[in-house]
Amino acid sequence: MQNIVRLLLTEKDLEEAAIIFTDVFCSNPWNEPWSLHSSYKRLLDISNTPGYIGIGYFNSNNEMIGFLVGNAEQWADSMNFYINEICVLTNVQTNGIGTSLLEYLRDILKQKNIDTVYLSTERGKGKPELFFRKNGYVTSESRVLMTMNIS
Repeated sequence: MQNIVRLLLTEKDLEEAAIIFTDVFCSNPWNEPWSLHSSYKRLLDISNTPGYIGIGYFNSNNEMIGFLVGNAEQWADSMNFYINEICVLTNVQTNGIGTSLLEYLRDILKQKNIDTVYLSTERGKGKPELFFRKNGYVTSESRVLMTMNIS
């Protein structure tokens, strides 16, 4: 049996994805304070968003080793897709799994006539930005991500 990419993750799949998410984002280079509960809640919230698409990458033992989740949304005259999260177990990163997830997503979005994919990632973290550039993503000159802390 070979590796499998599967669309529309089930609630059980989200539980597996939350374990991966927590493991990856609590480690370098992110070092974020995720718990299994908060990770699952984030993924469940995303899955309940209109236009949701969730893709899992499973090994030959049907164990999830990576996933991508996001949602399609209407823009003025086109449909866009926002990648909320893409995550691959640290010990199997650099084996083409993330690229496979992005390629599978591209095929799905073409079928749905979705024109643009966008995402947000941190600068200066090295690998993530380089990974997306390698897969054809560019920094948008027409958009800026702005934040404000509420205290």
